[in-house]
Amino acid sequence: MISVSYQKTIGATPEQLFTTLTDHHNLHQLFNAKFDVVKEQNSNEPKGGKGCVRQVSILGVSFLEEIIAATPQEIRYRVINNFPVKHHLGVISFQAQHHATTVNYTIKCQSPWYLPSFVLRKLLSNDIRKCLAKLGAMYDLR
Repeated sequence: MISVSYQKTIGATPEQLFTTLTDHHNLHQLFNAKFDVVKEQNSNEPKGGKGCVRQVSILGVSFLEEIIAATPQEIRYRVINNFPVKHHLGVISFQAQHHATTVNYTIKCQSPWYLPSFVLRKLLSNDIRKCLAKLGAMYDLR
């Protein structure tokens, strides 16, 4: 099992960051991937929240992710059908600080047989680090 985790303090409220990260149509600004919503969130959930399913296209591969929990304190999502990785869980948590928020982003998954774990760990590390840097830059400009 691979586990990758990064933390960054960003000059925004947890609510602002939650809204940005559940705006699936604009996530391409933070990740090197395309996101298309294929199922909207469950009723009585925030926009882009629990129950939302998005198709992610990256490096010529497309797969589905489902938001399994979404509050201004935490977003949890998983890859559906164990493809391209198995037993995937992404957790993004928000802890309010003085005029800022500490974001903890963790991904746990199992590498498929054809992709060495160290390669997948490096890819995930780069993606999370770049995402948090871009997210921070979005709010540092304000």
